[in-house]
Amino acid sequence: MIFIVKVAKTVRNHWKKSIFFTGVLTYGVIYTKNYLQTQDLMRSYCQRAAKYGKEPIAINDKPRHITVILNPNANKRKSVDEFEKYCAPLLHLAGISVEVKKTESEGHAKTLIEEIGGTDAIVIAGGDGTLSEVVTGLLRKTNDNASNIPLGVLPLGKTNTVATVKFPGKTKVERVKALAEAAMAVIEDTFKPIDVMKIEVLSTEIPEQSNKPIYAVGSLKWGAYRDAKANKDSYWYFGPLRNYATYIFNGFKNKLSWDCEALISYSVPCEGCSNCCRRSENVSKNGGFFSRFVKSENPYAKYLSIYNPECSITHEKKIHTSDLELSTLNVIDGSSSETPSKLVVEIGPDNIEYLDFVKNGFKLEKGEKKDVREFIEARTVNINPEIKAQEAWFSIDNENYEVKPIKVTLLPKIINMFYKKENVNVYN
Repeated sequence: MIFIVKVAKTVRNHWKKSIFFTGVLTYGVIYTKNYLQTQDLMRSYCQRAAKYGKEPIAINDKPRHITVILNPNANKRKSVDEFEKYCAPLLHLAGISVEVKKTESEGHAKTLIEEIGGTDAIVIAGGDGTLSEVVTGLLRKTNDNASNIPLGVLPLGKTNTVATVKFPGKTKVERVKALAEAAMAVIEDTFKPIDVMKIEVLSTEIPEQSNKPIYAVGSLKWGAYRDAKANKDSYWYFGPLRNYATYIFNGFKNKLSWDCEALISYSVPCEGCSNCCRRSENVSKNGGFFSRFVKSENPYAKYLSIYNPECSITHEKKIHTSDLELSTLNVIDGSSSETPSKLVVEIGPDNIEYLDFVKNGFKLEKGEKKDVREFIEARTVNINPEIKAQEAWFSIDNENYEVKPIKVTLLPKIINMFYKKENVNVYN
């Protein structure tokens, strides 16, 4: 009892030091706990990966070779360290030959695609921007033709929209698990085809030869929520709370895109017919490495004899909203490989009150759905915005592009992507 009274008096007389050392002790306990959990987790994944490395291969076969396109600037320059700690050891233990190519600037991943030699898979180690660049470079090279070479995604970026749906993880330990699971998906060689959005600018001011399409696997966003999220780094001094602070402070500002006015025209989803399954025949056939990326047979040939009159009908709608979002099924929870491919267009309310804006913003940060006034399912969508004096931006897979008239076309099941073994039917 005397000891307890003495300790209580010491804490009362030196309360500032007591609070400081309590904080340090708490941090130390949490750090040690996370460290031990991470070590146990990686030990179990290393044992799993080593089993694949011990499997015999035929004398004439070569070990699997993959090319990793790594963005060293992703996630505040933490990507290289995390790749070397949590992904590379698993790949090497599995007996995979790994070639790492690092990006040096924005857009460099598109160039690296041109330089890739023989490989069995391409793995993107970065965020949404790096993934979009690789997919764009690949599909530009092959003129939208389907790829035989699967893509892997290691969620090492600041934003990992598609990868987070398949490999979720918020805490430190969960993030390590997500990285290990993504690496194991590559090792286990299990993949399934995913949809891609092709985005083209509809403008006569841009020369045709420089008007190259952008490809995305996640979403396209326009409106107040997109603008608020883009500004969140301005509130860095709030630390982890900046994601919420951006909605609180930006809800009063007129510079956000509160009035998104546009004429949209769209065609309904189609599972395949002679109208939507025509593919360009203008693909390079020089016998080089990229000939491996192009399927030798037209995967859409079976649909060319099907006639669907609804597919060619264009519907128009005038919209005035504070929020517009186009998404593929890749970023929508609950969708499966059996779900027919489609674009999901979410149109928000015409006007939104401040408290509702903050409430919906908080929902988005928690991974919940915001309020939506109308849903449209489509195969192609043309957006013709009413250009106003103030600057406005689209977010395409969380990369910024100036608002212009665009055409968005769904390319269904065009690229194979590695998934967790228990969540996918093996296609190879």
